[in-house]
Amino acid sequence: MNPAAGGRPRNPAIDAAVLTATVELLREDGYGALALEKVAALAGTSKAAIRRRWPQRQRLVIDALASVLVVPPAPDNGCTRCDLHQSVRLLAEVLHERLPAGVLAPLIADCSADPELHEYLLRSLVQPGRAAAAVAVRRAVERGDLQPDVDPELFVDLLASVVYRRALFGEAPVDASSARALVDLLLRGVAVDFDRLVFISRQPAERRHLYH
Repeated sequence: MNPAAGGRPRNPAIDAAVLTATVELLREDGYGALALEKVAALAGTSKAAIRRRWPQRQRLVIDALASVLVVPPAPDNGCTRCDLHQSVRLLAEVLHERLPAGVLAPLIADCSADPELHEYLLRSLVQPGRAAAAVAVRRAVERGDLQPDVDPELFVDLLASVVYRRALFGEAPVDASSARALVDLLLRGVAVDFDRLVFISRQPAERRHLYH
């Protein structure tokens, strides 16, 4: 978020209260009904104070959503199939459990006409999770589990597209079974030896390093 221009320094306690109130109201009322007056009342501040901090309503919502995200470390189980399965499940958890339901789609639509806002949304809400998954894919390439010409960013886009589609259209989240099916479908196309990856994924964690 942008610091206030001039004047008194920003009070972090007010910032935190506003973000918490915004998330709570998004869960209760949804994106379309979010009113700054309600946010201000719940946060114990004024609408003017919120406007000074977040001149654009969309940035307030983006920052509020980012405040409840926990960026996981890149999965590293010594098992490509396991790492990718975990990456998909972590992304599904973020979209379906941490973010208020029904908010992401209208927010994306609301930011689409402003390139700067759109980029800010991607940088704040999408890129952190994608980066962790991309690390897992690069490790798989380096281990020789995936073909050397696999593009990690494109591979992650393919994995994430199913998870985001379900979140944006209000469908059932990707569970453990559908995550495995998705990962296996892609691995069959890019794995050097898919059957070997399945074999490794079924070994105890302490033995997986023996197969690399």
